[in-house]
Amino acid sequence: MAVADEVLGGGLANFGQVVRRGDVVERPAPPHAEALHRYLRALRDAGFDGAPEPKELLDGREVLSFVPGDVAVAPFPEWSRGEPALASVGRLLRRLHEVAAEVPVPDADWPAEFRDPAAKSGEDQLILCHNDVCQENVVFRDGEAAALIDFDFAAPGRPLWDLAFCAWYWVPMVPDEIRGVEGMGGLDALSRLRVLADAYGLDAAGRRTLLELLPLVSESCHRFVDGRVASGDPVFTEIDAQRDPQRWDKIQKWLAEHHEEFLAALGVGS
Repeated sequence: MAVADEVLGGGLANFGQVVRRGDVVERPAPPHAEALHRYLRALRDAGFDGAPEPKELLDGREVLSFVPGDVAVAPFPEWSRGEPALASVGRLLRRLHEVAAEVPVPDADWPAEFRDPAAKSGEDQLILCHNDVCQENVVFRDGEAAALIDFDFAAPGRPLWDLAFCAWYWVPMVPDEIRGVEGMGGLDALSRLRVLADAYGLDAAGRRTLLELLPLVSESCHRFVDGRVASGDPVFTEIDAQRDPQRWDKIQKWLAEHHEEFLAALGVGS
């Protein structure tokens, strides 16, 4: 008997286009899929099992192993909002980065939307960052973050750039008023940023750099959303229309005004 297709929810960029068929998932293939599949296989060979296993490429679609577990989609369930879940995400990301440091980044035309600005300089040791460690892209098992999915925006960058994107989504690094209307109300950004940094094992210098990167991450997300809206993307157009028109300015102002508080919460001071 043929296995019925199951459209998987979550995610925005490929909304409604990701299908599970038994133990595999079929989804739109990014333009750099061939290089990405080589990298994911190399990552698994190096000891990181927290990512899908590439199977094949078919006429603009990619087939990957289905990663079993729980994924938090909006409205985010309470278990995903707790500090234990947050800490486990930090540990998973650190494990990815440690293995990625041993895996060469293949030559490819990697996506530019969320690429680390430092990748152009060549001065830092770069890995292939996931660049989209949001709630919908982390698979949990028994309450612990076990795998990352959807590497569509992966690109060379610093590990701290990847961690800053993770903080952006998971703390999240937005003002209380925005957090409240976007499904993360009632969470303390100061304590959550510390939990994430501690779980990742970030040193003092890294904590300072992390805060410096957050306004740049916000700018990257702003440009991305504006680009999707300008292209006529119906999903992002609808989301953007429902948001505060001053959302991005408020985020940048909030990050600047609370910089010293975040430094203190991270235990490094100014």
